[in-house]
Amino acid sequence: MSQILDIAALREKFGEFRVVYGDEAGKRWRASYLETVDRVRKADETQWMTEGFQRVLWEDGGISGIGPGSSVSVAGGYADKELAAFLLELRDIGLPDDTQQAALVLQGAYDEILSRVRPRYAEKRPRARIARLLAALYPHDMTCIMDHRRTWQVLGLVGAAKAPTEWIGQNVMIRARLREALEGLGGDDVDHAMFSWFLWETHFAKPDTGAAETVGGGREPVDIPEFSILPASSQRRSLFSVQNNVGLLVSVVRECEQGISKADLIAAIQEEAPHLSDTSAEKVISQAMGGGFGLVRFSDGAYYPTDRGLEFLTTPDPESVLRAPLVGRVFGVAHLLLHLERSGPMLQTEAVRYVQSLVPTWTTTQPGSFVVLWTKLTGLVHARPLNGGTELSLTEEGADFAAALPEQFEERWRITSGAEGYADPSELDAQPQARDGATKALAPYGVAEIVADGCFLPAAEIDGLLILLRQKKNLVLQGPPGTGKTWLARRLGYALVGTKDPSRVTAVQFQPSLSYEDFVRGWRPHAGKDGAGGLKLTDGVFLECVAAAIAEPEETFVLVIEEINRGNPAQILGELLTLLETDKRIPGEALRLAYPRHAEERVYVPPNLHIIGTMNIADRSLALVDLALRRRFAFQTLTPQLNGAWRAWCQKAGAPDALVAAIARRMGDLNTAISDDSRLRSQFCVGHSFVTPPKDGVADWPGWFRTVVETEIGPLLDEYWYDDEATAISHRAKLAQPL
Repeated sequence: MSQILDIAALREKFGEFRVVYGDEAGKRWRASYLETVDRVRKADETQWMTEGFQRVLWEDGGISGIGPGSSVSVAGGYADKELAAFLLELRDIGLPDDTQQAALVLQGAYDEILSRVRPRYAEKRPRARIARLLAALYPHDMTCIMDHRRTWQVLGLVGAAKAPTEWIGQNVMIRARLREALEGLGGDDVDHAMFSWFLWETHFAKPDTGAAETVGGGREPVDIPEFSILPASSQRRSLFSVQNNVGLLVSVVRECEQGISKADLIAAIQEEAPHLSDTSAEKVISQAMGGGFGLVRFSDGAYYPTDRGLEFLTTPDPESVLRAPLVGRVFGVAHLLLHLERSGPMLQTEAVRYVQSLVPTWTTTQPGSFVVLWTKLTGLVHARPLNGGTELSLTEEGADFAAALPEQFEERWRITSGAEGYADPSELDAQPQARDGATKALAPYGVAEIVADGCFLPAAEIDGLLILLRQKKNLVLQGPPGTGKTWLARRLGYALVGTKDPSRVTAVQFQPSLSYEDFVRGWRPHAGKDGAGGLKLTDGVFLECVAAAIAEPEETFVLVIEEINRGNPAQILGELLTLLETDKRIPGEALRLAYPRHAEERVYVPPNLHIIGTMNIADRSLALVDLALRRRFAFQTLTPQLNGAWRAWCQKAGAPDALVAAIARRMGDLNTAISDDSRLRSQFCVGHSFVTPPKDGVADWPGWFRTVVETEIGPLLDEYWYDDEATAISHRAKLAQPL
């Protein structure tokens, strides 16, 4: 692993540079470099202001042609007299002697030139052209490194101080460090500038282990980024994502600087992101390892940063460091960039489906959603709202990587149905595993499957509930005890998702002591990695569901809240109760939470998160439902279904016809009596679940029904008629008559 080079090491490397670059190619480059610098330095005002000289100034590749944007033409600006005069003024004034001030002036010059040529003369940023031009204007303070990433890499390698600027200003700091280190060894400004490239070439221009192809490296001038591409069989299958993922990776690498054990690293991750489980924390470590971004390595029982990890900590734009490994190591990223380059902007849903189509074993859109999310996080793709959806297009950085991909990329990098590869843990989590470890596709789940599982409602009524849930987003199933509210709520969730995927259907239960701090976010005790203890701001299950739904906008997520009226929904949900409304489920309606993680944090409930509540309307201990909750939810009342579908279920389970008829008659009579009682009414009826046998039947049918009456229905009737014991005893006796 590379370390910061001290003065002795830099002096030794300079000796190597003189030998290696003393070949014919090196001599030709040095000569052309000197010729360019000399031409720019000696030009008088009359010559400088001509269109021909400006063309040479902008197009001369004597210094370097390497770097993104070097092929962007600004030909329209060659006749711009104001621009030419400004460049001449920059040359004549020069840079201040103080390195920090010089860095600020240099960065300002770059920014001003860019503003004058783009978008007036170029749609894309001619980054490398401007950097090359500045290298000719300021040979004493510029390197010949023409791009953002390489500059930050060399800055960290030589141990130069940072300037409070972007990457162009850091050139001054690199050159100042090299002058300090190489004093007395000879060499001029051009030698030192070329030496900076030699340092990058010898320390960073190395292909990843197992790379099938490396592009953008070497001494030949190119205008594409440098990165390695692993074979398709070795690339990672998708890459899961968590909230604030890039910031979390920065924290991981920083924790590894002095070496750290796995247990301590997991504790550190959970200290930074308390809502993550041990499994999720391990996935974050997997992201950082060689199978992911290659930011950390494991050696002698501890994790340490790699060269890329050290660069990740050095640069002010850590997302940029992740682009190359993302494109070269994660299957589907490069394909998406190439697809966007050819087809132009497209809807995010279409992009996700395209990525999903690349891997035969991907039966859900989750892996594709993660691929799209990471391209957005790293600035390869730009997203903008469009007609209620999201449109994706390439950024300049994304276009640079797309242009760098090898010929026939899609044909050479593809996955066949029998191909193996590095599977991201999140992909495996998203799909159930068979006993032999093979991935098992999730079977479709819909109305027919709900009926087959034992729902006695008509199929049309179930379908109506799903339509209502899609439209309103929030639904409460209310009814007497035993009407299958919780049972149906979960299955409606699976049907809405389209498959029995437990990762996308979450169930919780409200109870009187539940608070906003439990359900949404609050301060909770936390041991800490050093055992010191304290309080940590921790997300509850609701924000976990929100984050999951936002991360995968093409997928449907469902939160089932059992006994929603046992808690105080307005208190538990707080400000988020407002955001449950259908027309407020957009980023523009986001609100600040009671416990924000930072001042700018805003949260909204995405439209792909649906909520199904259940409510027992026979519980005397519960108050009326908050009107604010009623306004935001649709309500559907479930009633006892002792109908033909119930009878058919019982008979298929093996129940005698006479017993089924007797149970239906006795339960019907009981519910009629309950409905007619002014103290109770229909909300206290007894549901069919009490008398629905298991699918495989029972050994003693009369004994089964007698036990149900004695241990389940009887105690319920005692509660109903707690002030009329005789009525309760009478109805129990009628139910318990011999069959």
